[in-house]
Amino acid sequence: MSAFLGPIHFWLYNKIQIQNEIVEDIINLSEEKSSKINLKKEADQRYGVSETRALEEVIDETNIHGWLQSLVSQVEYKLAYLVTILLEENKDILNDIEEIFFVKGREQSSKVGENSAAAYYKGMSDSLLDGMPCDQANSIVEEYNEDVKGGINTCVHKKYWDEVGGSIEKYYILRDAFIRGFLSETQYEYTKIDEITSTISVRKQ
Repeated sequence: MSAFLGPIHFWLYNKIQIQNEIVEDIINLSEEKSSKINLKKEADQRYGVSETRALEEVIDETNIHGWLQSLVSQVEYKLAYLVTILLEENKDILNDIEEIFFVKGREQSSKVGENSAAAYYKGMSDSLLDGMPCDQANSIVEEYNEDVKGGINTCVHKKYWDEVGGSIEKYYILRDAFIRGFLSETQYEYTKIDEITSTISVRKQ
């Protein structure tokens, strides 16, 4: 392993790969639904072919931060572009895309080793791509008993959706589906207090 690579680089690259997997699932969905556009070809031509090899095999060690930022932007653009194009063709496909996010969230949840609200909050932070670590897009606002309150400090996604003519509201619908899936087999539930604040707390019986 390169001496230049640390845990934070692998952590971020893993989050990029999770979103890459979601993008691939959406492309597969578009093929199943007989989209008029070859979305994989279009997305690759616009934003480049996604990198999925092991990090240490491909990273540009002369520009680690810039290289990782380029991958973040690439997969963010691809997600926004694909969802926007598919919804223009068929607005009802949003339910199918939500299911993709739900299933991926449930899949990632199984990797959380500790049964606590804080552990599941961290697990979601380890899975959802929210820019670069220096962006500090989200943070824990308050932690008490079995509840964790989190807040969005800044939206790092809107610029991508704006640039493809999409709606950032659609992104947050899909993000919520991921979180519901993440907590679906736990004793916890997710509640949005307002547009920037949410809680993870013990599910009410």
